[in-house]
Amino acid sequence: MSDKQSPHGNGENSGPCGNNNIVDINQYRSWRRGQHLRMKLVEFADNDIFAREIEVAHEIYFAVLDSDLADDKDDFLMERFFEWFIFDYRLGGKSVLEYFSLAGGLAREEKALLEKWKRARCSVYQVKKLAGGAELTLRDLVRGKNIKVRDRQAVSEITPGDLLYIRILSLGEENEFSTGGLILPGCFESYILDRIKVDAEFYWTKKNRRGSWDAYLRERAHILNAMVTKMVTLWSLHDESAQPAEVAAKPEQSMADNFLDYFYDRWVNEPMALLKGKTPLEAYETKSGRKKLQELLSKLQQGDAKSGSPGSPIDLFPLWRKLSSTAASGTGDGRVDSLIRDGLQKMGYQSPQVKRAVELWHQYSSLARPTFRKPGAWAAAVIYALARAQGDDEINRNILAQMFNVSAATISNNYNSIRRTLHLEGK
Repeated sequence: MSDKQSPHGNGENSGPCGNNNIVDINQYRSWRRGQHLRMKLVEFADNDIFAREIEVAHEIYFAVLDSDLADDKDDFLMERFFEWFIFDYRLGGKSVLEYFSLAGGLAREEKALLEKWKRARCSVYQVKKLAGGAELTLRDLVRGKNIKVRDRQAVSEITPGDLLYIRILSLGEENEFSTGGLILPGCFESYILDRIKVDAEFYWTKKNRRGSWDAYLRERAHILNAMVTKMVTLWSLHDESAQPAEVAAKPEQSMADNFLDYFYDRWVNEPMALLKGKTPLEAYETKSGRKKLQELLSKLQQGDAKSGSPGSPIDLFPLWRKLSSTAASGTGDGRVDSLIRDGLQKMGYQSPQVKRAVELWHQYSSLARPTFRKPGAWAAAVIYALARAQGDDEINRNILAQMFNVSAATISNNYNSIRRTLHLEGK
């Protein structure tokens, strides 16, 4: 995936020099001020008072990544996580950056920069123009505005048309990349915008009101990061296996379908207030639920037509097709039983605990009548529920995701459904 990452971040750029290495003194001072302020911000966020919150944020951020991508020893991923923790994660309604801005000892210029940084969001940018060996003109595809960034290394490693998922920070008169970003070829533009639009419509529907794109980009930043990371991974695999002529063409349909399956798998398993806490898959099992889903999808499509959202209108037919094909894929109750027993025995759990887990599964399945497209995801969720009840912190969703070859996010969704249905304690 490294060849698909943005060439830089965290201030490690070539500085404010132009193509002929002539330095504008005011530009240089702004750049140095920004570097110094970022160092102070990182030191503040690394304070022991945030240690517990960092653990909670870490679980949230990595739980939505595919288990085979959630490597917290990867410097690039950890750098992006820490940036998200500082800018987007909320502690008591405020970000770490906002708490930092309230601290004393900041110069007037630093406070002014922080006010601008509070509004800095990761977004999807398309490279429109490269100039002067150091300047990029980018188009924010979500919020519909242009912005210029100075970064000589980036100019040397990307081309017009490329897409970046990245955060941009103001340095006064100029801008720079906050940290390493994700790069995709321009042919992914419609795929990314379609997925963002669908996610945003459901996000706003759950909020019962349409908010700003800035608020959406902040609150769903970790979800969008996981979404784009998956796209980058699929493209990397396609790129490595394709012939040169294929790489220059549009992405293979099978690769695009793989990503759509990933996105819709997440959506159909997400509980929604409008469905009385049920997931779309759970609602689809009943006639009244299917009617409610049809109304919901129609409402979303109408809302999108009026919203002025980026890109073409949402095509929600694939979501409905996903629901019907997944719900019709058969049952696997006995298979879940077997996976629960095998998994717990391998972990060293005793017979009474295994029996309790299987009983818990039978209680839930008789009430909720879940679908069984991925029995391993249900077995993992039951084992996770048992581990939480036993106070076994060594068993977490990432471990179970690897064991059962499913995503940690799916385990989390299934566990939450079990917990709600059976009124289990915990979160």
